[in-house]
Amino acid sequence: MELMLDTANLQELDRYLADYPAAGVTSNPSILKKEGRTDLWDHLRKVKALCGDERSLHVQVVADSTPLILQEARRILTELGEETYIKIPVSPAGLPAIKSLSETGANVTATAVYTSLQGMLAVMAGAKYIAVYFSRIEKMGGDPERVLRELVAFIDNNNFDAKVLAASFHEPQEVARAYAAGAHSATVAPGVIEQGLCEPAIRKAVEDFTADFEEIHGPGSNLTTV
Repeated sequence: MELMLDTANLQELDRYLADYPAAGVTSNPSILKKEGRTDLWDHLRKVKALCGDERSLHVQVVADSTPLILQEARRILTELGEETYIKIPVSPAGLPAIKSLSETGANVTATAVYTSLQGMLAVMAGAKYIAVYFSRIEKMGGDPERVLRELVAFIDNNNFDAKVLAASFHEPQEVARAYAAGAHSATVAPGVIEQGLCEPAIRKAVEDFTADFEEIHGPGSNLTTV
């Protein structure tokens, strides 16, 4: 079971990679857009430095033709290192690129997955991670949990070396549902994680515990002062 951070913001990464049990960082062109106009490769190298050697970095291609996807993938690997995961949409142009790169030993994360068949094809093509768009599937009237369950079963039943990476979340409960459906990993924006930790009931419980302790031991007291 893994948690990844779905952000390219350096301040967020500096904080949350230190505080949370994150196994990696994912990005895409829309996430990078939020950082404004920057030196792309310099920014991504800083993201990679924050990840360190123990966490994976997933960077998405932009092109929509197989030859250009392969060229972009080679540029990513040159700039950021051979261990970087190349995110490629499972599309008519993307699937052949996933297969070609996987055959060379490159790490590939198949993304923009809306259907079980998309994910299955990407697994067979050699992708290591399959990024399933949870919230987007649901908004389209689909069943994201069914897609997750089917892909996990497909991987397990056929002994593939791949993981289902749930993505595209707008609220904390969606993340919990994805894990409950069997997702091996989930990539979550820090803001969504914060929502899950900052429910008013949680704050109230902490305040009540503190008040009860101070009522017995005095204002401002804690376990180090008694």
